Amino acid sequence: MDFPGLAQRFARSEAGTDAFKAFYRDAYELMKSDPLNAGLYFVVGIAAQSYVRTYEDQGVTAEVADKAKATLEGYNAKLVQALGASADERLRLLGEVALDYEWQVANF
Repeated sequence: MDFPGLAQRFARSEAGTDAFKAFYRDAYELMKSDPLNAGLYFVVGIAAQSYVRTYEDQGVTAEVADKAKATLEGYNAKLVQALGASADERLRLLGEVALDYEWQVANF
């Protein structure tokens, strides 16, 4: 599977920890098969894994789950765009995702 396919599958999934778990596992597998873009997959993989570690053993409201899913979908869209871009643009988009996740996401 490639990253655009992985991002589409995640977008079609329910907003639960199982979807986040499958996503991060597949993102980490992509790192092995596409090492030139491993940094892209790592950043969103870490975000998804953090969501699972935070919420796997507890219930969350639909609002929290939907918001987290929408956040990750937004990151995925940027990274899909980055895959087709120049190296400079790819790095810029990756930086945007990393900065947003570190400074704007407080719940996972």
